[in-house]
Amino acid sequence: MKLLLLMSIAVACVALSFVWKEPWIGGVGLLVAFVAMFTDRDDVRVDEKRSYETEKSVRNMRNHRR
Repeated sequence: MKLLLLMSIAVACVALSFVWKEPWIGGVGLLVAFVAMFTDRDDVRVDEKRSYETEKSVRNMRNHRR
């Protein structure tokens, strides 16, 4: 949800920079998009300590076959 919010703010800032012809607003939008990219996390919890595969790897394998 945070990623969607930050990316919508970034898109709005870049669009406003074209409307108002102020390039610094687009720069702020690109910085917000950069922060959104690197703060997005996909937390994976491991239920079994002896398991070789995490839940994320199992999800990826299942989605790969579709």
